[in-house]
Amino acid sequence: MTTFQDPGTLELPATDPDALTRLERFGGIKLLDEMIALFLLNARERLTAAAAGLGAGDAAAIENAMHSLKSSAAQLGALRLSRLSEQAETIARSGTLSECAPVLEQCREELTRVGAWLTGMRAERSG
Repeated sequence: MTTFQDPGTLELPATDPDALTRLERFGGIKLLDEMIALFLLNARERLTAAAAGLGAGDAAAIENAMHSLKSSAAQLGALRLSRLSEQAETIARSGTLSECAPVLEQCREELTRVGAWLTGMRAERSG
């Protein structure tokens, strides 16, 4: 089995604090706090939907969930999570679902790191 791995994923910075600064400048700290909270809730739901799609052999469900996660992660500066989501989306689109499982696991692990980062950044900006 060949695992799809984009070599740029490991070289890409995991997070971009400047993305949060831009969002804060655009909408203020309250909007940024709400966006972070909503992202953390929705990101988990999207990964759950992708896992359910994997279990059901539903490539479209995986593709849709990961497409949405890719965009929202990028907006909040979670660059590595966005890139991993893009990989899973591409794999699902190709129909080789067996290769999705390890990438979805990487997404779950990265979301844990991103959640801690965003929570810390939110506390730092609010404090």
